Amino acid sequence: MADNKCPVHGNDMPFDEEYWHAPFDTYAQFHEQGPIHRVCLPDGIPVWLVTGYTEVYDALRDQRLARQRKYAGADYTNQLPPEGLAQSRLVMEDPPEHTATRRLVNFGFVPRRMRLLKPKIHELVDELLDDIEVKGANGAVVDLMDVFCAPLPITVVCDLIGVPEEERGHIREWGELVFSGKLVNPQGIGEAMARALVARRTNPVDDLLSVWAEVKDDDGNLLPPEDLSHFAIIMFAAGYDSTMGMLSCSSIALMQRPEYAARLANADDDELHKLMEEMFRMYSPTQRGFRRFAREDLEIAGRRISAGDTVLLSIGAADRDPGKFPDANELDFDRSENKHLVFGRGPHACPGAELARIENGVALQRLFQRFPNLRLAVPAEELQWRESTLIRLPLSLPVTIS
Repeated sequence: MADNKCPVHGNDMPFDEEYWHAPFDTYAQFHEQGPIHRVCLPDGIPVWLVTGYTEVYDALRDQRLARQRKYAGADYTNQLPPEGLAQSRLVMEDPPEHTATRRLVNFGFVPRRMRLLKPKIHELVDELLDDIEVKGANGAVVDLMDVFCAPLPITVVCDLIGVPEEERGHIREWGELVFSGKLVNPQGIGEAMARALVARRTNPVDDLLSVWAEVKDDDGNLLPPEDLSHFAIIMFAAGYDSTMGMLSCSSIALMQRPEYAARLANADDDELHKLMEEMFRMYSPTQRGFRRFAREDLEIAGRRISAGDTVLLSIGAADRDPGKFPDANELDFDRSENKHLVFGRGPHACPGAELARIENGVALQRLFQRFPNLRLAVPAEELQWRESTLIRLPLSLPVTIS
């Protein structure tokens, strides 16, 4: 944890070493105390953390909570990307300006287009599983992050966006720096996107970069490279980093619950969809949404929020709210109602929800079909976790396949 002092009187900073390992224990304590809490982030920034399901559900569409930094109070001092960005057409903008930008992104994620990717995802998954079988022969330990959880979503999202092969070597490194709050300047991403943009404006192909390369703003100007770098950061978050986290967190859970792994491995398409919704609710790595600032004085769950206050919506806590989900901390493949908030709602809802469902479903099912005896090679409590309040994932995942 950072050494910054928390200016919130009488409150501790909940984001500590215990939180990185077991955030759901912290959420359980929050649920006992109420649906909203005044706390500090690891860097000392005071925020309102909303943890109740109903409150998060409503706030996701509350236009009084803005993304634009011009509404921020003086106590919001974060300058690091992605949340520290003063502005970004995609993630730090509000309707109606945000609406036009989202159309550029939504185009690439229509369900029909995503379903067409399914055979390619199957092919990529099986290639990676072949590699695991070779590397894990004779009881050898393999890092599932290196050989499966990272390379699959990197390949899928880079193919979708159109990131050239030669620019992909640092994608995982960039993601780790961005979402652990260590990337001061995303210059490498911007330069990579600028190079790819030049290539697409000369030779367009069937990818998102080619679409963005030709799009003009309201003044008739082409999108500048810095906007594309912002696009790329959030696309990696939605299409790569969160999927890497989902695959790793879910794999850990299923390795510890062989009966659930077997049921998922043998499910037909309809049942797989149902089972994966419960996996998303329980093990999504997305712990909270991006920053929001109160445009005006307002109330949430009886607490007064002043104009300029920072509000964070805890998706991870909301989806384990016992007031919404009976036995919320128990994996239940027969759960009848499962309206989780993993993909958000409203203007900033995740455009890649269909891709996430397809990619994670295919990958997890094939992984446990191929390796039903997949097990952790170290005790779960020895795993090291990223220190991020945004996306949770293990830094490595040593396993054996038999």
